[in-house]
Amino acid sequence: MKHRLALAICSALAVTGLSVLAGCGQVGGPRHVGQPTAQGELMGRMLVAINQVKAFSYGSGDQASAQAAADDLVNFSAQLPTLFPPGQSSVDYVDMSPDRARAAPAAMTRTTLALQAAVRTGDRLAVGRSVAQTEQDGCGACHRSP
Repeated sequence: MKHRLALAICSALAVTGLSVLAGCGQVGGPRHVGQPTAQGELMGRMLVAINQVKAFSYGSGDQASAQAAADDLVNFSAQLPTLFPPGQSSVDYVDMSPDRARAAPAAMTRTTLALQAAVRTGDRLAVGRSVAQTEQDGCGACHRSP
């Protein structure tokens, strides 16, 4: 009998405690934890665009979609300095030197402009080469170790 009473009291306290904690809002972190950042969203859109251009180079996509994706990549590249300010990026990302952070947006812009031009030609082999160059020198300016 005493054990049942103790169990009932402990259960009631546990439920009451949980409801009190639930009323405290987001316990353990700010509300945006787990939500994508503007930087993460841009990286996701860039990956989708790169894959769209790759599909064309592999023969499964169409030139119009690849051109739209290449145009998007050029536009996305222009946003990099704002979303990843060089002075802050070298602080936020431990493997990013200040020089590398300053040079990366220009590398991405240069390679995506070349990719855009390659897609305009319709030559799938040239597009494939340009995608590889964009991944290596453009994306790789940030995402590959020096």
